Amino acid sequence: MKLDASKIRKILVISLSNIGDCVLTFPVIDILKEQFPQSELDLVVGPKAEGLFKGNPHFAKVHVFDKHQSALNQLRWVFNLWQERFDLAVDLRHTAIPFLIGAKYRTPLIRYSAHIPLPLWEGQGEGTHKRVHHLARLKTIVDFKKESKNRFCLCANAEDEEYVSRLLKHRIGYGKKVVVMSPGAADQSKRWPEENFATLADWLVETKQVKIVFVGDNSDAAIIRRILGKMKNSAIDLSGQITLIQLAQLLKKTSLVIANDSAVMHMASYLDVPVVALFGPTNPEVYGPWSRQSTALRNNSTCPACREPNSSARHMCMSEIQAGEVFKKIQLLSNGILKV
Repeated sequence: MKLDASKIRKILVISLSNIGDCVLTFPVIDILKEQFPQSELDLVVGPKAEGLFKGNPHFAKVHVFDKHQSALNQLRWVFNLWQERFDLAVDLRHTAIPFLIGAKYRTPLIRYSAHIPLPLWEGQGEGTHKRVHHLARLKTIVDFKKESKNRFCLCANAEDEEYVSRLLKHRIGYGKKVVVMSPGAADQSKRWPEENFATLADWLVETKQVKIVFVGDNSDAAIIRRILGKMKNSAIDLSGQITLIQLAQLLKKTSLVIANDSAVMHMASYLDVPVVALFGPTNPEVYGPWSRQSTALRNNSTCPACREPNSSARHMCMSEIQAGEVFKKIQLLSNGILKV
């Protein structure tokens, strides 16, 4: 059915559950906000990703879908969505929800992976990145020519902006370039060795005169404490001390992000912050950084678990990436972002 834009008053975007996966859907949301500025836009996200939209004035409602709730509660949840009477539903989870809520215009139930002629960010694998797959799915129902330059997601309020400004002034100091390091990852096999983070952080402090800031949630706090214990220089630990929106505001003021395959990497990519990403089991062509100044390192050619995915071998690929390699990549990153 051809979409009649004049009849689109309420839009629902069904995004994903994990924080990083949800961020990869942000370009779809931005296009919809840009193309339908007068329409209400609601979102469906998982409990972990809810904090990404806290207090964001660009969205009417954020509906949290908990897949662990009972079947009866799930039916009630769908019924409540049905009562909203959405005109357009863009489903990036590939569920039956758009049909169940009776949206007049909706993305197809079948998965769609056809190539679409979109301009890709520098260094991006052609038509393989998850972000591009989401854009291709949007293309099945909404005609657009290119990605939006607007950033409607990760919107900080005045209080969060003031908090981060005070943080920069009192704990970091104005005038210093900030390098954010994110050593955490949900999967341990995706974590770069702690001693490598410590070595790289010391090199950057000593040669680039930057301030190192470690970020992560409460589960990353112990990792960061151990890294700080291995360092010769001081660094700031913000693990578990800032919200997702405050983290985004900090990233906007950051010169470089060094991270494992994680939500922080995707948030920095969305905000077009320079990124050096460290990859092991996952494919950077599919999940890698997508800011214009970004690069990914992966040395998995000899990793037994990567070579034999169905074996019981342990992943050794992250330990194959040396701190010296990362430092060289930072040196080569365009425009000399940490030039002294």
